[in-house]
Amino acid sequence: MQLRAILFDYGGTLDGPGSHWLPRFLQLYSAAGVELSFERFREAFDYATRCGYRDPTVARFDLQTLVEFHVARQLEHLGLAAPAVAAQVVGAFMHASRTALADSRTVLGHLYGRVALGVVSNFYGNVARILDDAGFAPLLDTIVDSACVGVSKPDPKIFALALEQLACDPAEALYVGDSFEKDVVGAHGAGLRSAWLVGAATPPCRTPELVDVRLRTLAEVEALVA
Repeated sequence: MQLRAILFDYGGTLDGPGSHWLPRFLQLYSAAGVELSFERFREAFDYATRCGYRDPTVARFDLQTLVEFHVARQLEHLGLAAPAVAAQVVGAFMHASRTALADSRTVLGHLYGRVALGVVSNFYGNVARILDDAGFAPLLDTIVDSACVGVSKPDPKIFALALEQLACDPAEALYVGDSFEKDVVGAHGAGLRSAWLVGAATPPCRTPELVDVRLRTLAEVEALVA
């Protein structure tokens, strides 16, 4: 690929390649001895997410505080008063996120100077702070947070905002993300090339022609840059 820019999703991509927050949390609850059906937990997860978008103070949270907030809202919706479970889930989630972020920072460090780099994320207004705390800021040329710009993936406009900041043509940019609907479909609609980060899974895909490349690990993106 002849690329001038690579844009990345945050959640499920930089902080846990190919692993969305919802199944990660669900596995952690199981490890803590709380068995929940996918359907029941999805309702709690979506409730916590809505709470995050509605609460303006969340935009100032660091990652630890955000995860604590999200877990507290999950348990609230589930009707569970379980501080020990909350502490275990938050601790395990943070450990995995910090490890993944450190690995991702290494990958972006290898790409730095070869192409422009950026993050486009559906988030709460604090993704720039979280990335700064994790040491990404010196490597990134643009950060677009849906809560800050008022448009979310898969709307092509959010990708266009990042490309405008980079003065880059869509055909010369690659978007890397774990969500087919939000990342692959969204990037394709904006004219970017798409890299679907699937991790160890082999998810079904009804329109494979939208995927330019599948990645098992984030490090594989390095081979795409000349």
